Amino acid sequence: MDGKKIIRFLLVYILLIPIMWIIYSAVWGGVHGVLGGITISKSLQDPQKSNEIIEFTQKHGLSLSASKKESKAWVENLSPKDKAEFQKLAMQSVKIDDIITFGSVFMVSLISFSIIGLISGIATKTWLLVGIFPAISFLLNFPSSRFHSIANITLEQKIIIVLVGQFLACYFFAILGALLAIRVAQKRQNKIEVKP
Repeated sequence: MDGKKIIRFLLVYILLIPIMWIIYSAVWGGVHGVLGGITISKSLQDPQKSNEIIEFTQKHGLSLSASKKESKAWVENLSPKDKAEFQKLAMQSVKIDDIITFGSVFMVSLISFSIIGLISGIATKTWLLVGIFPAISFLLNFPSSRFHSIANITLEQKIIIVLVGQFLACYFFAILGALLAIRVAQKRQNKIEVKP
């Protein structure tokens, strides 16, 4: 590698560290938000639970025929005490352990590190040191200190998440990204050479 390529490589990797943090947080929120919504939706199918919520909403002035916009405004206008009570009521039958599971954490890792690997491979045209991203992520998000919600995931499952969902995904997509970038660069070079 010449000097320019080394500088480019270092800049890309330095920039990708905070981008990795943003991507991981966004994917974590997105995946678990969707799973949380599905879990809450399923819990509301329980007649007793839905009756409790209907009673609460009617008691606080929301009609059953309210539109989505009216419902949103209603929630925003609740007093802090009533809003907390409503959230508690909605979340009573939802357990965080049912939302954050081995499968969900594996999916978050797989998506996040596939994106990071692909970006780094395309931007640097190499994959050799891409394993630094899962290592840095592990140090920044040391599981026992940051994500208490994954405490119920077994050690074996955590190892699978790190090795397959992070390292393997990151390397695979970095190789793919590097190959794509090299192919595109070769096509451009061929077009330049063909021109008279």
